Amino acid sequence: MNSLYGLRYEILNLKNLDIAFKIQKDIWPSDPDYMDLYDKATNTKDDNCFFLVYDKNNLVGITGVDVFREYPDTVWLDWFAILPEYRKNGYGKKVLIDTIQYCKSLNKFDTFRVETTYYENRPALFLYDKVMQLKEDYTAEDTESIKQQTIIYSYSLNGKLELWNNKYLGLIEYYDNCK
Repeated sequence: MNSLYGLRYEILNLKNLDIAFKIQKDIWPSDPDYMDLYDKATNTKDDNCFFLVYDKNNLVGITGVDVFREYPDTVWLDWFAILPEYRKNGYGKKVLIDTIQYCKSLNKFDTFRVETTYYENRPALFLYDKVMQLKEDYTAEDTESIKQQTIIYSYSLNGKLELWNNKYLGLIEYYDNCK
């Protein structure tokens, strides 16, 4: 992946898989998914990939993309994080914009989206509010007893932008399978 900001992106492979998994476990201790990372390391596709992000020789974060096969016009941000010691230095915005530009360069998607869980004062939400073009609540999988508080952010890759409109993603099954 090329960078507008001089960052270096190293594609996930078997040699750096342990580094990526450690970051994933540290950032999301309740949701590490080694098999997803292993799949990305061994079955690299331009729309199912993961990158370690470096500024010079300093590992500053991770980013990746994935698709839901049911929605071939959309590519999704996957496993995006800036390491705690590098936060509040502008890396999040740079990496997010580089990831959007990467997806745009693939010339096969209409929309770049982010599915994320809302909780008050979450730093990533401030970033998404600044960079992404559209924000909507995702309630398709809420139940009477459990409200997921999920948000879908969208960014047009080709000049036209449509709402997600609560299309079903299967997030409950996905997260249940991660446990």
